[in-house]
Amino acid sequence: MNPILKKLIAVSNQRVIVPFYHKVSDEKPTFEKSLYPSRKIADFKNDIEVLSNYFNPISMKEFIEISKSKVQLNQNYFHLTFDDGLSNFYKTVAPILKERNIPATVFVNSDFVDNKALFFRYKASLLFQVYEKSSVKCKKVFHDFFEGKEAIEEILFAINYNNKHILDELANAVNYSFEEYLETEKPYLSSIQINELIDMGFTIGAHSKSHALYADISFKEQVTQTKESMDWLVREFNLEDRFFSFPFTDLDVSKEFFTKLSEEKIIDISFGTSGIKKDDIKTNFQRIPFEIGNRKAEDYLFKEYMKYFLKIPFKKNKIHRN
Repeated sequence: MNPILKKLIAVSNQRVIVPFYHKVSDEKPTFEKSLYPSRKIADFKNDIEVLSNYFNPISMKEFIEISKSKVQLNQNYFHLTFDDGLSNFYKTVAPILKERNIPATVFVNSDFVDNKALFFRYKASLLFQVYEKSSVKCKKVFHDFFEGKEAIEEILFAINYNNKHILDELANAVNYSFEEYLETEKPYLSSIQINELIDMGFTIGAHSKSHALYADISFKEQVTQTKESMDWLVREFNLEDRFFSFPFTDLDVSKEFFTKLSEEKIIDISFGTSGIKKDDIKTNFQRIPFEIGNRKAEDYLFKEYMKYFLKIPFKKNKIHRN
């Protein structure tokens, strides 16, 4: 155990952390290629060991109880979270966590459960892989589709939620079927798997309907994406609690949004992705990404706590909302 890191955690008074992942796998990247690196299984197991050295694992219910408590903490805690509701959690991650008795929450997009549809950024990733492997003749179809433009990778990953239909049109042009991919590869959790995970003791939360960047959509659509995904999960899986993680990031989400969700009791608590930071909204918590850069767990933690202290003089250690 690094004594400097141990001291940083204690002095910061940020003694409850929420790491987040998407996928843990030793296999070649598929839909996530070019978007984020999957955590290697050995690295993930090491993450758990390191986290458990510095923090105590807690369930989501315990996390809420601790976050509401006014008592000064004299211990450190962590709760693991996983975004996008990928079937990889059921196949690979859940057995590892169950063996070690580590709780976790999986945030799912309601439109994608049972592999009914595919996240638009995953579509862009798959199409770029088609481009990379294709013949000169097929590559020409890509370039012609984008009116002769050459930077196919840049163009594909610049497509956002509001013009995502372009990806479906391109797939048709190059004779690629997202439906077939969903049917054969089944990247998302099924309803049966979600029920099994709940029976195992894991927590399920919402991640919006279709993974839009909230800064790219209207206030009304933000509320709709949150409410309908949360309501569907509660109804479908008889959930008692309402947990939500923002797709991409919660930056630029207004105070009005949180006020409305609180008034209508749409969610109990929510999570962003900005690392160790305080938030104007007492029921919104920031999480630490444990995939970017493929660092060791102690490196992630040390960097996050150092960033937190460096931001304090500039009052950047807290997210302020308008």
